[in-house]
Amino acid sequence: MTIAQTPEAAETAPATPSTGDRTLIVGLSPVPPFAIKSSSAQGGSDWDGIGVHLWREVAHELDLDYEWREVQPNDAIAQLNTGDIDVVLATATAPREQQVDFTQSYFAATLGIATLRQQQVWSVVKAVLSPRFLRICLWLSLVLVVVGFLCWLLEHRANEDMFNKSPRQGIWDGFWWAGVTMTTIGYGDKAPKTLGGRILALLWMLVAMGLTASLTASITSVLVLDQGIQPIQVQQLQAKQVGSIADTTAANYLQQEQIQFQSFSTPEAGLQAIDEGRIDAFVYGTVPLRTLNQDTFQSRLQVEDTGIQVSQYAFALPTNSPLRKALNQQILQEISESGWQSMLQRYLPDSG
Repeated sequence: MTIAQTPEAAETAPATPSTGDRTLIVGLSPVPPFAIKSSSAQGGSDWDGIGVHLWREVAHELDLDYEWREVQPNDAIAQLNTGDIDVVLATATAPREQQVDFTQSYFAATLGIATLRQQQVWSVVKAVLSPRFLRICLWLSLVLVVVGFLCWLLEHRANEDMFNKSPRQGIWDGFWWAGVTMTTIGYGDKAPKTLGGRILALLWMLVAMGLTASLTASITSVLVLDQGIQPIQVQQLQAKQVGSIADTTAANYLQQEQIQFQSFSTPEAGLQAIDEGRIDAFVYGTVPLRTLNQDTFQSRLQVEDTGIQVSQYAFALPTNSPLRKALNQQILQEISESGWQSMLQRYLPDSG
C-alpha cells in the first residue's frame, strides 16, 4: 500500500543535501521483502528488497555516497542516536518518533499472525470424534426417536404399509421419517395418513426449521471454531503461547491488548519456534511473515492478515538531520512514479 502524495511534491526537484563529502552508513536488518540479505560472489553480503531498492534510487538521484551495515533490530535506533550509523531502514512508531526523526513513509504495514498450518482433513476428523460433536449427535438421535415413536403410535394401525405394526420395525420407520422430514429431503416413501399423524407432521416441520438452524450453528462451531479450522483472531491469542519482537509496533499492540508474549530477535527465529512447536503464534507485519513463510518455511505455516494497520515503513534519521527534507521530496517523487507499483508486485508475497 502506497501513501498518497500531491503533484506539487512530486514535481519539485529536491536540493542535494550536504553530507560533508563523507560516506553515509545505512543500517538495515534482514526483514524480507523490505531488506533481503544474500551472499555475494566476493564473500560479503548483497542486499535487495523494497526498502533497499528505494534507498538506492533516492541516493542515486541525490548523489549520496553510502555503504550498508547490518544491525540488530533492537539496537538500530540506539546506534543511530550514538552516531554509529546515519540512516536506518525501520518502521515508524510513536516511541521511536520521540527518539529520532522519520522520513515520508513508503509502505503501510498491517498486523499478521503466523500459526502452524492445520491439516484440514485431520482437523475435521478430530472434530467429528470430539465429545461435543458426539453429544450433539446423541441429542439429535433422541429427538428423532421420540418424534418417530409418536408418529408410529398414531399411524401403525391405519398406515401399516408405511409404519410397520412391529414396534422395533415401526419405530425405525418413524425415526427415518422424522429424519428426512427434518432435513426437508422428504423422499416420499413414508407419509402419515391419519389426522393425528398429519398434525404431528406439520408441527414437526415447523419445529425442525428452527432446530436445523440451531444444529447448523452448533456443528459449525465444533468443526470450525473449536478445532481451529477458522483463521485465528487477535482475541484468541490470550490463551496461546505468543511470540513477537520487542519494541516493535506488533509488540506495542500486544501490550495494549494485554497479551503476554515471548520476545525473539528476528521474525525468522519466531517462525522457527512455531515450526518446532515451542510457541503457538507469532505476531509481526503480515508482509514479512508471508515472505519468510514462502521462501524459508515452504509455506508450512499459515499467516493471517488481521487488517489492523500498525506501522509505516520509512527511513529513520537523527533528530534535525539535514538529509530529511531532501529525502522526503525524493521519496514522494519515487513512489508517485508508475514503476513503483510494478516494483512492489515483484517483491510482495502471495496471500496465505
